[in-house]
Amino acid sequence: MTSLLRHPVRVIVSVVILGALVGAGVWLWQGAHSSTPVNEDTVLAEYRAAGDVEATTRPGVPAPGVYRFSQSGKESAGGGPLSVSRPFPDHAVYVVRPIAGGYHEDLRMSGEHVEEVRFRVTDAGTQALWRRTKITFLGIGEDDRNDVTPPSLDHPRKLSVGRTWDGRYTSGEMTVDYRAEVLARESVTLDGKQVPAYVIRTQSEFEGPTSGSRTDTIHFAPSLSLPVRWEIVQSTTGEAEFDMNARLELESAVPQT
Repeated sequence: MTSLLRHPVRVIVSVVILGALVGAGVWLWQGAHSSTPVNEDTVLAEYRAAGDVEATTRPGVPAPGVYRFSQSGKESAGGGPLSVSRPFPDHAVYVVRPIAGGYHEDLRMSGEHVEEVRFRVTDAGTQALWRRTKITFLGIGEDDRNDVTPPSLDHPRKLSVGRTWDGRYTSGEMTVDYRAEVLARESVTLDGKQVPAYVIRTQSEFEGPTSGSRTDTIHFAPSLSLPVRWEIVQSTTGEAEFDMNARLELESAVPQT
């Protein structure tokens, strides 16, 4: 769903660079500039093998199943002549599974880039309790899994243009300050129908072993409890440099199950 505040990533650039310069250096370097598309059939098989999921959910929880986003943009690590840049695949896969008190989302932007969040849904709104961010280059990188303390407000139940919210949380070694605002209300065409959506922009600043910023701008459809459009801009410095610019659009509101 609308995971607005993905916590930052520490990519071990020095190891990636070393791997690109020794051994089969040329082959590795070329491989670092490409992303692996996610196999939707494999993800669906994993979803089904994990067990039955209730077909109906309560308000604020998206319909469970496997969704697909069209995707564009790129991500890069390192700097100068030793930077590694790669485009995202044309499609991303998004998995929703209800859990006690909320739901778990799993956004797979590529085989090397995965973002997961566990949400608690209350009458007041949806809170992020736990996050996972995995980003690798040539199989080297970070796979961070941490609680969000205190839980951060992803979005309130009642949305209106001009509404804002903010907060601070820790996730592992990182401290994140965020501020969100509802910018507008627009309609998005999905499955041949006009779906009302709120445009929500969340800006986060983070500090720790790495520091930087991230902005998530989404078109969130309350009737679906889903992001139907999603833009991400992130820049990270410190132990490693990492930049990302991505745009995703939901292809259908009907998931595979």
